[in-house]
Amino acid sequence: MKKIISAITAAAVIFSSIAALKTSEKPAEAADDMIKIMCIGDSITDGYVSDYVGSYRKFIYHDLTKAGYSIDMVGVKDGGWTPSYTDPDTGESFEFDNENTGYSGYSIQSYSGRNGIYEKLVETDCLKKYAPDIVTLQIGTNDMIDNRDVQETYESLEKLVNYILDNIPEKSALFIAEIPPVDPNRPEVYDWFSNYRHSADWQTLYTDEEAAEAIERNVMTYNANIDALALGKNIEWGFSHDDFRVTDESGVTTILRKIGLIRNMDAISDVKTQLFDGVHPNNIGYKAIGEKYSEAILDYFNEKGITPEELPTAEASTEPAEEKKFTISDLVKMSRYLLGYSKEIIYTAEEIARYDMNKDGKADVYDLVLARKAILIT
Repeated sequence: MKKIISAITAAAVIFSSIAALKTSEKPAEAADDMIKIMCIGDSITDGYVSDYVGSYRKFIYHDLTKAGYSIDMVGVKDGGWTPSYTDPDTGESFEFDNENTGYSGYSIQSYSGRNGIYEKLVETDCLKKYAPDIVTLQIGTNDMIDNRDVQETYESLEKLVNYILDNIPEKSALFIAEIPPVDPNRPEVYDWFSNYRHSADWQTLYTDEEAAEAIERNVMTYNANIDALALGKNIEWGFSHDDFRVTDESGVTTILRKIGLIRNMDAISDVKTQLFDGVHPNNIGYKAIGEKYSEAILDYFNEKGITPEELPTAEASTEPAEEKKFTISDLVKMSRYLLGYSKEIIYTAEEIARYDMNKDGKADVYDLVLARKAILIT
């Protein structure tokens, strides 16, 4: 069995690519300045029920377009209509591009009782058809529900990732997401986890607590394997896990990473309030996952020097004229500060004070929301 490693657990987000996102391989209908994003996965990507249409994808689209980028969500599903979403906390409403490649009930690769996303990608040839600039992959929950062999699951995941990398442009980036934790003893999904409730020979029945412990262990093992795969792919391309950058003789440093990692285990921190049935996120959970993606992609754009279109200017700003305006770079750096995973960055006292947007004496996630709004009036 391959050694399971989790060498990058200290990093909240790993992001990567070899060059800028733009590619000439576009469907004819896509505008030249559009950044195409394809979200691939199972029901967590699909949305599963009508109450959660757009899943985490709607928040990616909203966050990136709000930051000034032209985004075209692409995929083989749900084109031709534009849903809208209203945030119950803020009252903000927005429309979003709903195209995706998410299929409820799908596993990584087909096996008895399950269709596989790998086979669906091959069947539709959608990666070649749409040539996405960014691909997100959220898959594996159904494999874990079925208590599929860990090694077989890893091998299927590696096969799927290799297929994606072989069929997207060289300049494109792939973000692989951990699967979120589950709450397997809820009545709505209790029977889904039946393979964990007895031994393979049916001679031993396990308690709910024992089953939950085994499920949690498998989910954590699978996510550690995702970490290992992301790390391993970068090493295959000649990069050390300690330093994903190269500096030429003139001192110019280039980001060379191509595989990104989204930590959904951190996003779903409370399965009781962020999952609506014990497996699928509600909009609270989807928003948390979407923000992980958005922060990673904005971070990636910043590192690659990919700038948004000129942002709209408000009629008036309440910020003092002498106050330095927030930019995308500031937003990325602020996010890193709040997440606490970029220890190598030095933050000045002035910067930390600026992060306290509502001047309540501390910098927290509420200030991050205000900072995002602030960039719209820079």
